[in-house]
Amino acid sequence: MTRVLRKQDRNDFISRIERLDPAFASTPATARDERKPWEFGNASRKSDSPILTGCIGFALAMGALFVANDPDRTQDLLLQSGWPAQFISYGMNGVSILIIGLIIFYLVNVVRIINPRASGRWNAAGLVAGAIAAIGVSSVDPSHINAGLQYAGIENTAELLTMAQARTASLTNVDWASVVMVSSSPK
Repeated sequence: MTRVLRKQDRNDFISRIERLDPAFASTPATARDERKPWEFGNASRKSDSPILTGCIGFALAMGALFVANDPDRTQDLLLQSGWPAQFISYGMNGVSILIIGLIIFYLVNVVRIINPRASGRWNAAGLVAGAIAAIGVSSVDPSHINAGLQYAGIENTAELLTMAQARTASLTNVDWASVVMVSSSPK
């Protein structure tokens, strides 16, 4: 069976635009002509999620602050994870480069917030607000954190982790002793 191709006209083009971007198709033609292409942006898609990006910014900044404030612990964690001892300086250099890259990332997002023509300004604001919150949390005195944990009924952070592990184990109801690794054998 052969397929017949026909030349598409303006009506086919308009019907495709109505299918792909109904918000653009519903604007009058004169309004479309007066607006610049970059003014349309993602207005019809609602992709901004500043809460999620705030949480991501908080987590990234807390990780970077942890590494920057306690490099000895970071070296111990690298060694415990199986990093060869003779290459630990390379690992720490890599971590330092990642921290510098993260600082540049946050500075670029500050510029995105300031720039009125930039897209995704709310996402950038969420990242920067999360980083500011992480700086605030990391500068809190440990006695205040311990007092807050005691107020919540938790004696120390190890007990908090144990409680979280027990809670997730009760939620999943998986008997980890009966779990068997399965893989295909080479032939």
